[in-house]
Amino acid sequence: MKKFFLLAVIAVVAAVSCQKAEAPQLSVSTSSLNYGPNGGNAVFQVTSNVDWTASASADWITLSTTSGSGNATFTVTVPAFTETSARSGQVTVKAGELQQVVAIVQVAPVAPNETIENNYKVIALGGTFAVNVPKGYSLTAETEADWIEAEIADGVMTLTVAPYVNGTASRTATVDAVFGENVLVEVTVEQSYRNVEPGELLIEEVYFTGSPIEGSTSPSMDQYIKLTNNADHVIYADRVMFVTSFISGTISSVGAYYEYPVLEDGLAVENMYVIPGKGDEHPLQPGESIVLAFAAIDYTNSYEEDGETVEGNPNAIDLSKADFEFYDENEYWPDTDNPDVENLEIWFKESATITTLHKRGFESYAICLPPYNEDAESILANRHWEGARTFYFNEYVIPSDLATQDVWVIPGEWVLDAVNCSLKDSWYQNPWPAAFDAGWTYCGAYDGDPDRFGKSVRRKEVDGKLADTNVSTNDFTPNATPSLK
Repeated sequence: MKKFFLLAVIAVVAAVSCQKAEAPQLSVSTSSLNYGPNGGNAVFQVTSNVDWTASASADWITLSTTSGSGNATFTVTVPAFTETSARSGQVTVKAGELQQVVAIVQVAPVAPNETIENNYKVIALGGTFAVNVPKGYSLTAETEADWIEAEIADGVMTLTVAPYVNGTASRTATVDAVFGENVLVEVTVEQSYRNVEPGELLIEEVYFTGSPIEGSTSPSMDQYIKLTNNADHVIYADRVMFVTSFISGTISSVGAYYEYPVLEDGLAVENMYVIPGKGDEHPLQPGESIVLAFAAIDYTNSYEEDGETVEGNPNAIDLSKADFEFYDENEYWPDTDNPDVENLEIWFKESATITTLHKRGFESYAICLPPYNEDAESILANRHWEGARTFYFNEYVIPSDLATQDVWVIPGEWVLDAVNCSLKDSWYQNPWPAAFDAGWTYCGAYDGDPDRFGKSVRRKEVDGKLADTNVSTNDFTPNATPSLK
């Protein structure tokens, strides 16, 4: 019995051994996978009866698995693509000597048809600012300007503009964000040769009358000028010049007056005081003000002047915390210097003693910003007002040469702001060209009006901004309460 069983087993084994072994098989469901510029996932099927391995030809191709056995679903992932030309690779599946290849193709993004244009204005100090650029593209920044550096990352082009030193006119350049041969963003950068433009820094207030003193017909000398940043960005007050008019807009009480040659685009000035600084020392935030005091004294308390004690005036203003003061060193009239308040630079002063504002307002005022190639020496040497003026009084007509007068012409392009002052009943001419101020404002109804004391001229506010129509009649409130009271 055992003999027959053994023979049967041998017969079965022999039969199986004689059968032909099954051949290895390997196939894939597609020969290629195509992707858009945003990338994504795609699948294909592997059919096999043996073990297999898979590999990608590029590191930007990610496989869901790199080996398996038998049939399987295969996922191929590629990331977003930002270059200008399509890219390709392949996935290779191997099983022994068998091999299947799936081509991987990803197309490049298509550039927009229209260029985005931006315009930026930059102050002389320069700075860094950001410009949004389209994402999904490998962009390069291109500019021919050696004063601009540009970098692009994460959808932002960062522009760094160098300081503009000793310029006399604005400079302009373009910066392009380029994709291949296509300009996606074009930025025009205009850099000024100065840190303040006309209309950005304004004369907000002029307090020229002084505060009344009980029992006296003379006021305190607590005069000041208030300048305010009316822009939406930081500006710098360095080198801003405060000037007073050589011409008076007020006719005298006896009817005498001068007739002057016409200045089309400039200011005839005498006193010139300048805020010190090299360009970046005195920043002003939007809406921030600075006070220029003619003496940085607390007039409400007693103080020493010329070796004598002056009693404090409770009606006066404390100017000891002013930002700058007019300090005049001279041999005729000792001035009071507050060591805690920075002095204005004197480029020229008409008075041989101490400069003050005309208490009745027979002056006009302006602030200017000379270019860096101009200083006191160049102005006094090259900008004297030439010509003749004529004095009229009753039957007298007397011409005289302006060459004998201390008067200089400030170019109109330097002017940031101007205001004409007078008396309510005595205005007769405009000391400045109308482009800078076509109106006038006042404190006091008539010459000698005691009610003018303690009053200032203050610029009005419209929609959160200071009014600036270059017509002081509209822009200023006459006989106003001083803001520092």
